[in-house]
Amino acid sequence: MQSNTLLFAGADISSGHKPVTFAALDGDSNIAILEKWDISAALSCLQEYENVFLVINRPSSKIAQRAYMDFKNQIAQADFKSFSIKDHPKHWFEIKSQDFYREWLGQNPVPRRTLEGRLQRALVLYEQALRIEDPMDIFEEITRYKLIKGNFRLDNVYSSKELDALVAAYVAWMSVNRPERIVVTGELVLPAQE
Repeated sequence: MQSNTLLFAGADISSGHKPVTFAALDGDSNIAILEKWDISAALSCLQEYENVFLVINRPSSKIAQRAYMDFKNQIAQADFKSFSIKDHPKHWFEIKSQDFYREWLGQNPVPRRTLEGRLQRALVLYEQALRIEDPMDIFEEITRYKLIKGNFRLDNVYSSKELDALVAAYVAWMSVNRPERIVVTGELVLPAQE
C-alpha cells in the first residue's frame, strides 16, 4: 500500500470489456496513470492507496449506465465515502466533464470526438495548469513529407475518454489544491463561476 501518497483519480465510464478510462495525478498535477481498464483493475489500483480523491465523470449515454452503477457500487464496497463526509481517507464525487469545458472555454466546445475538439480540450487543460505536453507542439510535427510518407502520428493527442478522465482527475486535484474553483452540490461537483 502507498501509505502517505495522496492520489487524485478520475474515471470515465463507458461500455465494453474495459469500460474504465482511468487517470491519476500526483500532488503537482503530473499524470501518474492514464490507462483503460476493467472495473476490477481500476479498483485494485485504487485500493493500493490509503488516501484517494476519486472523481467519476457521469456518462451521458444510456449504454454506459450499467457499468457506471456497477463501478459506483463497487467503490462503495471498497470503503469510499461521499466527498461530503469529512475525515475519511477515501472520497469520491461526480462531475459532468462538459460543464467544466463549457465554463473554461466560455462557449460550447467543439464536438468531443473530433480532432479539433480533442485538441481544444487538451489546450484548456494545459492552460488550467494540468501538466501535460503543450498540445500545440503537434503542429511542429506536421510536414508535407511526414504526411505523404505516413510518418505523422497522433500518439500524443488524447482520446475524448482520456480527456474526460483527465478533467475528472484534475477536479479531484482542485478539490484539495484550489477548492475555491469548484462548487460541491451533494455528490455532484460543478465549476465555480469565474
